[in-house]
Amino acid sequence: MSQATLPIPNATAQLWAYNRGLLAQGLEAIRLLQANACPEFRYAQAVGPHLRHIIEHYQALLKTLATQDTDCVDYDARRRALDVQSDPAITRQRIESLMDAMEQCATDPELSLTLPLTTRLQAGAEGEMAVVVATTLGRELLFVASHTTHHYALLAHYCQAAGVSLGSDFGKAPATVAFERRAAAQQQAG
Repeated sequence: MSQATLPIPNATAQLWAYNRGLLAQGLEAIRLLQANACPEFRYAQAVGPHLRHIIEHYQALLKTLATQDTDCVDYDARRRALDVQSDPAITRQRIESLMDAMEQCATDPELSLTLPLTTRLQAGAEGEMAVVVATTLGRELLFVASHTTHHYALLAHYCQAAGVSLGSDFGKAPATVAFERRAAAQQQAG
């Protein structure tokens, strides 16, 4: 077994913590924007929709875990709550609520990474296909983390345009951050 595929002790709690950490980055982005964004920056047109979208994906996963009668995560059955994307205070409240729920999930022994689930997504150019596939809780936690990171990459550009830096690693995949650090270390050593 290669080093990259060795099981991580307490991986379930660590993956929940990783996702909570990503959401904490969203809270920090909101704080920085409110404190430092240029006057013409419009939260509800730039950052708010991305954060709402991220929140709703986490809500879909957590709702499935809390519901006894289904094991199907339906990421397309979202409320699309416009108040979340328009009001930073509501966004913060929803993110904090998600983080609290994740902390509870991390200690639930029934919520292992291998917990079988299904996921449903619409596909096709016009959403004409509904596809349901087998998955696991671990795979879905990885998906929502990757999905969040992807949207953070977009947010980083909006924030930069508003005069706010979120740091050089914000919105980068963990593999990219690791690669860039190895490359910098090799360049310094070489």
